[in-house]
Amino acid sequence: MRIFIILVSFILLSTIALAERQYAIYDSKTGEKLTISNLAEKSLEYDIIFFGEFHDDSLLHNIQKGLLASMYSEDDEIAVSMEMFERDVQKYIDDYLNNKRTEEDFLKNSRPWSDYNAFYKSLVELAKSNEAPVIAANIPRKYAAVYTREGWAGIQKLPPDDRIFVAKNLNIRDDLYQKEFYKTMMGNMGMDSNAVMSPNQENTLYLYYGAQSLKDETMAESIVGQWEKDDDYKIIHFNGDFHSNNYLGTVQKVRDRNKEVKIAVITPIYADSGKALDFDNSYKNRCDFLIILDEKPKPDIALSMMGGHLAQNYIASHKVDLKLDPQNKSLNGFDEIKFFNPIAKKGSFKILKDLDVKITNAVTDGFDYDVKIASDDSMYKEVVITSKGNEITQLKVAYSGKVYYSPSVTLFNQKHSNTPGIISNEQNEGIYLPSGSCYPITGKDIANFELNVSVPKEFTMITSGTQGFETSTETIRNFTFKSELPVDDMILVGGRYIRKDTNYDGKTFSLYTFNNSPAGDVYLNASIEYYKLYTPLLGPYPFSNFSIVENFFATGFGMPGYTLLSNKLMALPWIVLAPGSLAHEFVHNWWGNSVYVDYELGNWCEALTTYCANYYYNVLTKKNDKALDWRKKALLSLESLPDKSNYPVMKFKYQSNNDDATIGYQKGGFIFYEIYKLIGEERFFSALKNFAKKYKGKKALWFSLMSAFDEVAMKDSLKIPVRKIMSQWLNSTNIPTLKIENAKCENDSLFIEISQDMNFYTSVPVKINTFEGEQWQNFTLTGKTNKFAIKSDSKVKSVLVDPDYQVLRHLNKWEIPYSFGRILAEKPLLILPSKKSPDYEVSVKFAEMVKESEYDIDFKSADDLLKDTSWYERHLIVFGDNRSNPFFKNLKTIYPSTITLKDTNITINNQKYSSTGNILLLNTAHPKSQGKLMSIIYCQKMESPEQFRRLFHYLSYSMVFLSKTKTGRPIADMEIFPNIEDKQELQYYFMYDK
Repeated sequence: MRIFIILVSFILLSTIALAERQYAIYDSKTGEKLTISNLAEKSLEYDIIFFGEFHDDSLLHNIQKGLLASMYSEDDEIAVSMEMFERDVQKYIDDYLNNKRTEEDFLKNSRPWSDYNAFYKSLVELAKSNEAPVIAANIPRKYAAVYTREGWAGIQKLPPDDRIFVAKNLNIRDDLYQKEFYKTMMGNMGMDSNAVMSPNQENTLYLYYGAQSLKDETMAESIVGQWEKDDDYKIIHFNGDFHSNNYLGTVQKVRDRNKEVKIAVITPIYADSGKALDFDNSYKNRCDFLIILDEKPKPDIALSMMGGHLAQNYIASHKVDLKLDPQNKSLNGFDEIKFFNPIAKKGSFKILKDLDVKITNAVTDGFDYDVKIASDDSMYKEVVITSKGNEITQLKVAYSGKVYYSPSVTLFNQKHSNTPGIISNEQNEGIYLPSGSCYPITGKDIANFELNVSVPKEFTMITSGTQGFETSTETIRNFTFKSELPVDDMILVGGRYIRKDTNYDGKTFSLYTFNNSPAGDVYLNASIEYYKLYTPLLGPYPFSNFSIVENFFATGFGMPGYTLLSNKLMALPWIVLAPGSLAHEFVHNWWGNSVYVDYELGNWCEALTTYCANYYYNVLTKKNDKALDWRKKALLSLESLPDKSNYPVMKFKYQSNNDDATIGYQKGGFIFYEIYKLIGEERFFSALKNFAKKYKGKKALWFSLMSAFDEVAMKDSLKIPVRKIMSQWLNSTNIPTLKIENAKCENDSLFIEISQDMNFYTSVPVKINTFEGEQWQNFTLTGKTNKFAIKSDSKVKSVLVDPDYQVLRHLNKWEIPYSFGRILAEKPLLILPSKKSPDYEVSVKFAEMVKESEYDIDFKSADDLLKDTSWYERHLIVFGDNRSNPFFKNLKTIYPSTITLKDTNITINNQKYSSTGNILLLNTAHPKSQGKLMSIIYCQKMESPEQFRRLFHYLSYSMVFLSKTKTGRPIADMEIFPNIEDKQELQYYFMYDK
């Protein structure tokens, strides 16, 4: 009676639940429409029934309950097999079914899915009530993961007590099941199913498919094992529909083991929205029973949640032996490579196109492969290895050839030069070998390295990691290096260096220079100072050393444990020691060089490094004026950003020009300041310490940083939606405009209303001036209109909103000084000297270089504008001097009162300078149009357009006066603002009767 009541209860409950949505059940062979009871009767004609399910569909789960209840009402010898339960928990299930274990203990030890109580408990309880077996059919997840990492060899290495939980055999078929699996997986990753995968991506997908097949083999082995143990029992197996669709997957594996068993497959599908639930004839030979369901609304899944890309196999270790010949600009290399996953299908690596490559693995019985070499692009070739039925875990690669690529010429909007590789004995050259020329790469590597390098005795080699024992002969020096943690790029540098070392706190600080550097001790002491400042903030320094290495071309690159600075930069301590230079590269040892970036999913490290070094160094050293200046210039850079160059920080990958730097460095850095304001210094840097520790030697994402900040906020019960706030800033191209709408005093209270044109969540500092002094108050804006009230002990004179530029926002016209960057962003007309002038030819070359640097400008000689007034409506850059460019006669009345330009001299703030040998960049108002801007580049005797390259380092300046021949600090500089008295957007003044 008890069993009958339970069965009736299940059927009644199922009927009530099923009434909410429509469904239809059909016999696929006849097209006959069935009830659940009919389905149960027909199912009992089979030995094994596969019920394919959509794991999250409650309607389908209710049909499962109703079906099983109906089947038990006819026959109590039905075993329930479940994908959800894994083989190693069978004993806990058996104990629970036999009342030897409580339900709580059973669930604690059996790892059920999170929706067990809602969807699966009823199936187990039905089996228990009928004293029927429940089969934990699936492979334990940890062993499926072993397969994806190590392949079949990893499974075969399992201890015997673990090996029993995995199928004895694995047959990976290249069939419809594989095609459908690839299509589904690629779709889940946001990829087109027809997209061409790289060999390493294909290998990863093949391993996933192998793990899927191993699940099918294990479930099939479990099901057949139960059948052969007691064939009086029918078996109904509940699995995700993919495992049984089209009689493939687990169904196919059961038939491989027992061709006599009679199998039925129940397949669910969704009807198109608004369509009748009529039988679909295309399923006649694809299943035995078809369940058609009302379309279930499913929320769109963001690509960022799905991964957005398919992972690929990569190199996990290198053992490199290099012989370098600078005289002949060549190398001879050998690398023992181990991939992270075995090459079960295909693998590939890239290497410089000039190098001859040979795979030297021995081909033996049971171990064979094909090698194909294809051109990847103009610089690299791709070597593709195809396995012939075996799993390749190691490749031996020999490569040799000439490596000589002169460093690229930088444009005006670029800071760094680069090269895919150079080996040279020539003056002003040396050795620079990045990945792809130093060793083979996949592009996704995070690898451990052992590196042995032989070079002529006069050369010294430097790379990341610890340097081992150095040996030498009369002509050759041998260097050995070993990485301290997995690294994503190992750049090898060499030259005729003088080395200087010092030690602090167990770390070695080194300087490598071509000549004795007068600033050597200054640089080493600065490095130690950075170490003292940043280790308390960011956690332990990730490496055992830090080196400053002079380079023979224009670089400012930070690598794990060292930084490579150009020889020109090394001669300028005042630039190297500025917060954004050496300190920036030192902080990269945490961000980017020990916690790595997946550039396809967004580069967070430049923003975080900029915040920590370029900005926060000023806070650490109590230079508040410079901290304010950084914030202000970051906002000014955003105001100068052309609309066509704007994109969300989340999409920033690397800096190719100044606009990229504005987004990825300045705006990104300011976003961290926004979070810092909300959660405070202690929590902010606590989160960064946790982040650095958790992801050391690994790749991290923006999402990882959001989680780090969110965790510290939640720990202290801060009601601040950090993840949502960061996501809004990162994914928007916009920033808000603030305005003080109203302010009034009543009794001892001050009421303020602040609006924004967006809906950003931000903390806004407000300065309140009273007759007794000043006070600061932070107000949190959460929407477009925000009202606040505070107590004030004294009469209020004025209210100033964000006077120190502490909010990531648009600036008002009166807050924006004239600047070169702002004018370059406005498609200016560049007015060149007269064609008769000896400076004209150089000025044309300068204009062409500006255009090549991707600035949208037009240029004309002043001769062409004598009768043309179209320039009235254009932003202008006027180039030359009073003698060479007749257009200067139009400008005499618009110079600031503190600046005078004459033929032989320039006066700035009453200080007279010679105009010969110097360059003045002056940004100011337009001589004719109030809404337009103008830049003046004032210079006599233009020898070369290269003389003006330095101007593009001063894009945020209103005025800068430089020597043409001497590098160093500007001779003079100043800010120049438009003359606007009305500043009511962010300032409110109270008027009182006298």
